[in-house]
Amino acid sequence: MITSLDDAYDALRGTGWLGFTPRPFLFLPLLRTRILSVLVSGQRMDPGWASRFGVECLSAEELTRMRDEAGGRSDLEHLLPRAGDLLSRRWRGHRLALASYGQWWPEWRAALAGSGLHVQPPPAGPLPDVLTDKTCMRPWLRSLHVRTPADTVTARLDHVSLRRRFGSPYVVQQPRGTGGHGTHLVRDEQDLGRIPPGGPWLVSRCADGVPINHHGLVGSDGTVCVLPASVQFTDLRDTGVPFGTYAGCDFGAVGVLPAAGRDGARGAVERIGHGLAHVGYRGTFGVDLLVTGDDVLILEVNCRMQSSTWLLGELELAAGLLPTQLRHVLEQHGHGTAGEYLPEAAGAVQLMLRHSGPPALVNGVPRSGRYAISGPGDFVRRGEGYGLLECGADEIVLLHLPRPATVLASGAALARLISRRPLTTPDGRALTARGRQAVSAATSLFALEPVAP
Repeated sequence: MITSLDDAYDALRGTGWLGFTPRPFLFLPLLRTRILSVLVSGQRMDPGWASRFGVECLSAEELTRMRDEAGGRSDLEHLLPRAGDLLSRRWRGHRLALASYGQWWPEWRAALAGSGLHVQPPPAGPLPDVLTDKTCMRPWLRSLHVRTPADTVTARLDHVSLRRRFGSPYVVQQPRGTGGHGTHLVRDEQDLGRIPPGGPWLVSRCADGVPINHHGLVGSDGTVCVLPASVQFTDLRDTGVPFGTYAGCDFGAVGVLPAAGRDGARGAVERIGHGLAHVGYRGTFGVDLLVTGDDVLILEVNCRMQSSTWLLGELELAAGLLPTQLRHVLEQHGHGTAGEYLPEAAGAVQLMLRHSGPPALVNGVPRSGRYAISGPGDFVRRGEGYGLLECGADEIVLLHLPRPATVLASGAALARLISRRPLTTPDGRALTARGRQAVSAATSLFALEPVAP
């Protein structure tokens, strides 16, 4: 049983690893532990990261010189035709175990088959529909005796009947989608008309509450660990992010919620974890839920790493604990893990800064690293920094930056702002004065030129 970093190093000694992720910083705990040999990513590493962490990075953004608002599979598809050739130059004849943020898509297995590189994915089969399709997931959740919003599955979106049933606004979701993509808030016929054709859709009552994401982990023996939660920024209007789109999180803000609500959330996550163990899932998972006073509503379950798992890992490494991200990779490959874990977390914030205008060419960009806000409200760089571990109490770390000569789509990420102190109100819906100052200071460091249509 692996209970420490030393145990993990002993178990992994002699094994090379290939990381597969939409964005490199999402694997920062794995990069810090230096188990990765090569990283395949939709977007590029910040300058200096590859040499600092001893990893080769192949990214779609390096080839296309473009960054869109989604990332993930759409970005990685641009790299797919060249991935086999690029990897075979150095890694032909090697066997690398796979550490994947989410699913390892079949097209990648096929593309690398002739490269001479053998990628060993986790032995687990594909996830059942109840864990990947929102229209199947809600009934499964209710079978575990947890509360969900009122909903229906429909192949036809009729505004009059849906408004009559669920009130206004209501939420329409495609069966599959992450990071808020495929989630739509509908107030009128115009909103409904902007939803791409397809279906069926999951339509839900728009419930009030503070959105949180709760980590959990199912061990190889079926044991369930309930790990920390963070308030999710999914309706942060100050930054121009559309409803439902992920914009960051704050682990410390959960402590402001009523104790009964926090306890109810932990109980629901534990129940869901045992349900996942029953269907054979192993590794980390995240539960999206709403907390309103003492009441808890479960929205969905993500059987993968979360956009906040890396930030949790920074706190775990600081406490000398085995990061959840590394535990996930080990469990997925059949190595049992145990030991101390963080039941709660605080002092960890990430905020996405997005390009809100029309497509633009990046002409100037700041260096990633640690910054402080000066008296006049400008950012002053203090030195290198890769995440929360280097971040001082009064500092903000900038990372996930595009390179010059990159074209940004509207809504594409300009940067992530990492802080130990809050940047938003506790409910995650509005920036604080410090948050507004940080966003303004960071934005001023970029030089963007609109691209002619």
